[in-house]
Amino acid sequence: MFEAVHAQNENVSEKTPIPPPDWEALIDVIAKEIIEERTPARIMQVRAKLYDLLTHCIPATTILKTLTFKLVPRLDDSLKPEVVRWSAFYEHRIRMGSKVIFHLEAFVAKFMRIYEGHLLGMDLDFDE
Repeated sequence: MFEAVHAQNENVSEKTPIPPPDWEALIDVIAKEIIEERTPARIMQVRAKLYDLLTHCIPATTILKTLTFKLVPRLDDSLKPEVVRWSAFYEHRIRMGSKVIFHLEAFVAKFMRIYEGHLLGMDLDFDE
């Protein structure tokens, strides 16, 4: 990371900003995409990006945790506990299961459902 910062700035000091790693920037893009559009087509686009992260050896639990941290600041306070709850639920599933992409995709779909329900003003049963 130091080499990347030095390549971008000739004069590196304590106040020089350090860019996030590429994988973290991609998760930020995923979070923005999930918030912008909540459709099956978007789930497929996000799935491709999640596969990309997994093939670059980013652990599924790290992806889920980082995605949750990127989503939570963009949410209404009333939604934050539900999203964190479901993130923990799917993190447990990731640890217990074998196909981690299924659980990551399921979290994305659950988030989209919760968020869409909030935007439509519907009181959905979150336990389903």
